[in-house]
Amino acid sequence: MKLKELLNILNEIAPFFLQEEDDNSGLQFGDLESDTGNILLALDLTKEVVKEAEELNINTIITHHPVIFKPVKSIEKSKNEALFYAITNGINLVSFHTNFDIAESGLNDYFINLLNLKKIKPILESKEKVYKIVTYVPEEYALRVRNAMFESGAGHIGNYDECSFSSIGTGTFRPLPNANPFIGTQNIRASVKEVKIEAILRERNLQKVLSNLRKAHPYEEPAIDVYEILFEKNYGIGAIGTVEQEQNVQDFIAFFKKKTHTNYVRYIGDLNAKISKIAVCTGSCSSLFEYLTDLHLFITGDIGYHTALAMKERGLNILDVEHFETEKFFKEALFERLKNYIDIESIKLSSVEKSPFYLI
Repeated sequence: MKLKELLNILNEIAPFFLQEEDDNSGLQFGDLESDTGNILLALDLTKEVVKEAEELNINTIITHHPVIFKPVKSIEKSKNEALFYAITNGINLVSFHTNFDIAESGLNDYFINLLNLKKIKPILESKEKVYKIVTYVPEEYALRVRNAMFESGAGHIGNYDECSFSSIGTGTFRPLPNANPFIGTQNIRASVKEVKIEAILRERNLQKVLSNLRKAHPYEEPAIDVYEILFEKNYGIGAIGTVEQEQNVQDFIAFFKKKTHTNYVRYIGDLNAKISKIAVCTGSCSSLFEYLTDLHLFITGDIGYHTALAMKERGLNILDVEHFETEKFFKEALFERLKNYIDIESIKLSSVEKSPFYLI
């Protein structure tokens, strides 16, 4: 498989345009025509990870955190040894960051499922637009056109796909002298029994659906309407879920530490709180507390002193988890998605990563 094909797969799993404005997900270094070979999944590109890649005969490394955040003027070995060695050894580098945080079945969804929470919605919905596409087709071609739309990504709503609505009516048209009509005669108005097909689609699939719909449609000039609609999306930044039964916050924290293999956490709020509705945002999402209402606990990391004080003043219950401890599951989360596209024997999960902090 070529690197450009891997990027297309990743873009299907979590479109790169979903990433936050200040992010740099995507190709960091590589040859699009090169063979991906064995692929290593890692949270960060470190010297240890590059050494591991060499030992495992890795051609491509996919990290969660981008190797390059800002424009680079030079690459000096002593300042960025990991990047220097990866480039000089010809290892393809790809980062899969906030787009995978935001996407359906991405890192936040994996994490909330790990905690046995039933997801309700994201903390903040994705900014991706949602459209309704409508077309009109002769009855005998309705199935072909509908299937082309579904196969291109239309008709996906929540936990359902191939969703559409059809109604029957009469279409009229008059082919002009330069027309090459599929039905009808030039300069004579035609009336045709047609099926109106409607389906929902996301921005990422719009051009593909339009292209394949036109290929499947028998008309020279098919009538196609596209409307932007307001739609409650089940993907975005963070995730909100519920536990099966209300429980004491200290019992949940003990469960959290055991389930995630986390050695320590910091807590802000009422130690006697009863919780059932919980929000999570892997990594560093402390600024999101401004959007939290009707919630019993928020789990995130990298909370600064003044933010913690503001959270406490508002009476919020917050579990501050080290950045690494929530995002270390990136490897498993992406592996679960990639195994549907790629031979799992070629995918390796880094085993050398650890937090940069020691508890003393």
